Amino acid sequence: DRILGKETNASVDSELSMVLFDDYELYRWQPNKLNVNAPYWDFKTLMVCRLDGPSFEIVKAIVNKAMATEKTGLKGIAYIDSRGIADDKKPYSFGHFDQSLRDLATLTRYRTEMTVKEESTEKLFAPGTCQRAAIYCGWYSLKKYVDAFDFVDGALGYHISSLEAVDLRDPNSSQWCPAMLKDGITATLGAVAEPYLHSFPEPKAFFTELFNGRCLVEAYYRTKPFNSWQFVLLGDPLYRPFKKL
Repeated sequence: DRILGKETNASVDSELSMVLFDDYELYRWQPNKLNVNAPYWDFKTLMVCRLDGPSFEIVKAIVNKAMATEKTGLKGIAYIDSRGIADDKKPYSFGHFDQSLRDLATLTRYRTEMTVKEESTEKLFAPGTCQRAAIYCGWYSLKKYVDAFDFVDGALGYHISSLEAVDLRDPNSSQWCPAMLKDGITATLGAVAEPYLHSFPEPKAFFTELFNGRCLVEAYYRTKPFNSWQFVLLGDPLYRPFKKL
């Protein structure tokens, strides 16, 4: 694969994180040395976030909604969509990530005053059923956004699925990132090519960082496993939806 150049692609944003490093292997990924579980931190890593979306108006609103929400605090309902997969205790397995979603639901009830609603089967939240959505995290519908959400200002979250950030500027895209931005979410993340499950920020870990008062880009880099890989973070990098709880 290395000789043929397979899996040497990555998002521009993720490569920018590595711009201060000397030569490094382009095949697949590089460890994110700002991750909280890294054996040591290397402060050459740059934290990169993207202001982008289907229109200029949407991007402008991302910043305005983030600043306004910081003054009032994020309020609304958290929607967590797991699939009922048993935890097999294997890191980065389907069961592991499904358990992380269930743990996120418990954590959100404990750390915030939000009502938490769960979908714990293979079904997704049905269209029009998620009113006042402040947090969303779940899976799995590849490149087929389900218009279930009425996002409040400041809402954030992501869908665990491949290829959801390929066509960010297409207002008619059915990918989750552009579609959620069009529907009013303030911050999200996604992949521009097949990332493999183990490269996603784990849901419980990512939102724990936010609940601890971290800003968006800090929470992302403290929990994303790799750089020089497929992900982009979308939103105001300094957005801090929660004061330290």
